[in-house]
Amino acid sequence: MAPRMTDTKRDRGIDALRILSMLMIIVYHILHHPNLLITRVRFTPGYDFVLFTQLCLMCAVNCYVAISGYVGIASPHRYSRIAELWLTVLCYSAGVTLLYYFYRPGSVSITMLWRSFLPALSREYWFFSSYFVLFLMMPLLNAAINALSRRRLEIILVTLLVFIGAIGSFYFGATNKDSFGVNRGFSALWMIVLYSAGAYIRKYDVFARTKRVRFLLVFFITAAASTALKLLVQYYAIKTRHNVNYYNTLFINYNSLNLWICALSLLLFFRGLKIRPFPGRVIAFLTPMTFSVYLIHDHPLIRTRFFNTSLHFLGRLNTPLMLLSAVGIAVCIYLVCSGIDWIRCFLFRLLKIRKRLDALENRISERLTRT
Repeated sequence: MAPRMTDTKRDRGIDALRILSMLMIIVYHILHHPNLLITRVRFTPGYDFVLFTQLCLMCAVNCYVAISGYVGIASPHRYSRIAELWLTVLCYSAGVTLLYYFYRPGSVSITMLWRSFLPALSREYWFFSSYFVLFLMMPLLNAAINALSRRRLEIILVTLLVFIGAIGSFYFGATNKDSFGVNRGFSALWMIVLYSAGAYIRKYDVFARTKRVRFLLVFFITAAASTALKLLVQYYAIKTRHNVNYYNTLFINYNSLNLWICALSLLLFFRGLKIRPFPGRVIAFLTPMTFSVYLIHDHPLIRTRFFNTSLHFLGRLNTPLMLLSAVGIAVCIYLVCSGIDWIRCFLFRLLKIRKRLDALENRISERLTRT
């Protein structure tokens, strides 16, 4: 079967997944940073459901990277885009740090200040540091994916997902040794694997005739199964006092089998999803601000001052109310951060940042071509 690229028209289903993924990330941060799971009695229904919720949410980062592959394989690669993204990251990394430096004296050290001006190198945002490397590799990855036969590409992807993903994650849990340098999925290497998987799904339109509901079933069944297995391992570890690190890390590394299956299931569900005109316009408006929502709410200072210290009250609520409150807070955070970034987008358009960066890239390309 010859490869078939899907329509290059903007896929609002994929944009909807971007927004959903970012909301999932925020909800996870609300539950994780104050460690609300430990406010539930272990092995009670409340504890089990919060754990299940967290395992559903944790695939969101993988979704975001797989979307990059799904979109990137069919899009022109321009280095001006990563330059614009770098400026956006700098805007929030340095901007928020400077605000704290001047308005909360003593809260920011000189080291923190200069690190905020080097976001890609300092890993102030681990995702951007790893994504920066991935972006530089995209032309090479796209060329390789387009040149390889479908069978060869499938063999490579399965091998990488199994060994670097599933086996590597299990081995890390058992030995605390990172044999493949994947850093629990917090690395450019794992992003390259996910990017390639997303690109493969787009290039060959895999499972195009499968009913969407089946992908949701795979998602929830995988999350439920990993929750049950994690609880069993926890119970065994506590009873035997054996290999405690194993139960702490199992199923929660980004390269864990359950998390990349959940992520790809959501990608398959949302790709090509038909969106009605009004929700489509809302999605189109919010999509450009989505990544900045991450940059604002997960800034190290905001994470420390807000998520780690101000949300402990949620732990005193019953489980359903705690989770509903987390979702409500996440929506508010998303909207507030989007409003802030709308101003940044307006200023970038006013200063013609994208046009200037595109022109600069064109001039450099022309100069390199002549030489």
